[in-house]
Amino acid sequence: MHLLRLILRTSVLLAAWPLLAGCAAIVPRYVAQQIEHPARPEHTVVHFEHKFARHYIGFRRSQVRLANGLSLVYWYSAPRAFDIHQHDQHGRHGASWSLKRTGMSLAPYLLPARLSGRGTVLLLPGWSMNALLMSPWAITFAQSGYHVVMVDLPNQGGSSLAPPGFGPAEANDLRELVAQLELAGAIRYPLYLFGVSYGADVALFAAHRLAQAPRGVIALEPFANVASAIRRAPDSGLFIPLWLAHLLLTRGEMDAAIDRADRALGLDLYTLSPRPALLRAQACVLIVRGSRDRLIGARGLTRMARGLPRVQLLTARTYDHLSLPFAVQGFGAEFTHWMGAVAQQPAGHCPAFSHHRDYPPFLLRANTTTRATWLSRYFDRRFSGALAVSQVNAKD
Repeated sequence: MHLLRLILRTSVLLAAWPLLAGCAAIVPRYVAQQIEHPARPEHTVVHFEHKFARHYIGFRRSQVRLANGLSLVYWYSAPRAFDIHQHDQHGRHGASWSLKRTGMSLAPYLLPARLSGRGTVLLLPGWSMNALLMSPWAITFAQSGYHVVMVDLPNQGGSSLAPPGFGPAEANDLRELVAQLELAGAIRYPLYLFGVSYGADVALFAAHRLAQAPRGVIALEPFANVASAIRRAPDSGLFIPLWLAHLLLTRGEMDAAIDRADRALGLDLYTLSPRPALLRAQACVLIVRGSRDRLIGARGLTRMARGLPRVQLLTARTYDHLSLPFAVQGFGAEFTHWMGAVAQQPAGHCPAFSHHRDYPPFLLRANTTTRATWLSRYFDRRFSGALAVSQVNAKD
């Protein structure tokens, strides 16, 4: 029996060898294309989120055209008492995230602003995601008295197609966007930048490029070095299935993919890092990384922040790269408290950030109906059995 099993396994391996050899040549090229052309969310998800954001939460949508020809879509709101309560419920076998509005059924954007402004928070989403995935944070900041602006970065959401710049190019776009929003009255100072992953790098690069420097920057899981993060991506289950990455992708294959992306994008991803921008930035910077984050290494962030007195680095236990960006219950009140403390400090003085409690990790399932969406199927496929998956329940 054992001999028969051995023969069958050998036969399967021999038969599959040509296929694996072909994959070994194709996979690095596919990974390079993923770096050069990040996937955009399917339109069904975007339309679904648009309806939810407009009619249930009350965000307004607009866009600006930049001098380089790109159009950037953004969602915004004045500080409001939305009467929306966000609740995370964690159990042994799962978790949920729900919104509940207890006030009038009239859409909030038809009501006058009822809170005095404390400034503006500019929210920047992660790789290949649209701005509305930042809605939980936008609600939290708006209800705390801040104007909020959620931006679809180039090649994401409803904004124009453009090659990824991994931070510097998008930071230049933000400089022009902020100037136009200021003229339109959508920006009130002090200004704070809040970014996640790719968007966190954009925020760090933009910290010293805006005409009027932001007072604070909150960066969740930024890339200390772009090439290093890309090398870790397959081992994190991004780009291709984890088993295929372990079987076919070596360090040399990943470097070949990065080299190809370098040539295509005209960048040097091996040296691209936000540290030079942080050296020139005057803002108080808070960097947060989850202890279970397999994409962003702790050593790289420590080196990036070393010797910078206005930069604080925090490691949050239990969170990984896709659960930390939705940890509103764990960090929402603490972030708003820190931003308020930053505003009260003299320029160049940064208050210490205090973190009191790490909640169990959870993920957002952006689904207000029983119909499965691309996003819910993606989360189900990637995290079933590994992490608790949240579900959005919209209730009046």
